[in-house]
Amino acid sequence: MTSSTTTDAAAPSAALPAASAKSLLPIHDAAQQARNLRHVLQDDKQRIGCFLGAGCPLGIYDADEQKSLVLIPAVIELTKRIADGLQSVDTAPGATSKFKENWDLLCSECKPADGQDPTVEDVLTELRTLSNRRGNAEILGMSKKDLSELDDKICELIAAEVRKPLPAYRNSYNRFASWVGGIHRSSPAEIFTPNYDLLLEQALEQHLLPHFDGFVGSREPWFDLASIEHDTIPARWTRLWKLHGSINWEKSEETVKGNKVTRVVRVTREAAAGKVMIFPSHLKFEQSRRMPYLAMLDRLRAFFQGNDAPRLVVCGYSFLDDHLNEVLLDGLRGNRNAQCFALMYSSLGNHSRVVEYAQKLSNLTVLAWDGAVVGTRRGGYRPGTVGGPEHAPWLFDETPFGGTPQEGNPRNRLGDFHYFGLFLEQLCGGSGHDVQTDAKS
Repeated sequence: MTSSTTTDAAAPSAALPAASAKSLLPIHDAAQQARNLRHVLQDDKQRIGCFLGAGCPLGIYDADEQKSLVLIPAVIELTKRIADGLQSVDTAPGATSKFKENWDLLCSECKPADGQDPTVEDVLTELRTLSNRRGNAEILGMSKKDLSELDDKICELIAAEVRKPLPAYRNSYNRFASWVGGIHRSSPAEIFTPNYDLLLEQALEQHLLPHFDGFVGSREPWFDLASIEHDTIPARWTRLWKLHGSINWEKSEETVKGNKVTRVVRVTREAAAGKVMIFPSHLKFEQSRRMPYLAMLDRLRAFFQGNDAPRLVVCGYSFLDDHLNEVLLDGLRGNRNAQCFALMYSSLGNHSRVVEYAQKLSNLTVLAWDGAVVGTRRGGYRPGTVGGPEHAPWLFDETPFGGTPQEGNPRNRLGDFHYFGLFLEQLCGGSGHDVQTDAKS
């Protein structure tokens, strides 16, 4: 799932973004930073985690590996599709549906101060704020029932948009799964994602990699907080923490001995209408929603705790979600032995927020298209530091016409999940033919 708070600055494509207009003093060695990252990802002793944001599904390229498939749309396109979907619900030609009218009212109400059009997550946040108010008075002409029905319909349309399978050929998610299963670690790898899609689950299952996501059981696994907190599952089981829920999580209500019991379960079929458990906003939910959301955030907090030196690699996330940022930054401040590598798709100038964070935190390294922030120092990449072919195609020199590499500007593609996957594949030294599909390498 792509969200306003988790989408990277731009969708990956064959034409990579131009460098920032702001001049960057060339002080960093691009190849050395890639080697540092490689060492972290190969280490089987330190705890390792990956935070994969909404830019990652955009890093699934076509079979020729030339351009993004846009398998799951970015937030602007997703918002447009949701609005169109609401308009088409039970509407006569030329008329506006009740859902679309209410959507438009909420869009007007929650328009950001910067004048940008609100996203689907802005609308959901506003909608749930109004739904959780006291009293039953109508707001903007909408009752609580109207708001609940609109919430359900939006979630239904989101689920339809993100319910896409991986392509049959080998892709960035397959390469990521190959890396997860290719190193025998002392501690389990942990994957954190705010995305609602099932692409990670599909890739892990294709590679026959066991993973634990907080649910236990066989017929209809349920979310079990005790299993998460005790965490006695073997280290070879990868931990998958879906911070904002998933399209295959469903709210289940049963009556047990005369008492109404609400649980969150994971289903193999499509989640029933009105029961899809996705919660992109930080708002106070009813108990059934609040418990998974807080438990997932607690897993992110716990990752940084202890006296060891955990390593977190971030890809596809632009640090625009204040509530996730708070957990990440508190973890880095609280454990100075921890280290975070933030791989950004475009130039440093497009990621001012994470640059500001990294200039204050020495254990947050930012590697962007045109430069880096390392040890709180912001700068460009020095010419001639790309190195040999072992760094291709994720590092290259953007050489002036008729010039030499020493006159060019080193560029870093690792913030594009497609190239990050190729980096991981080379790191593992294999083509990943263990994938249980018709994938072609």
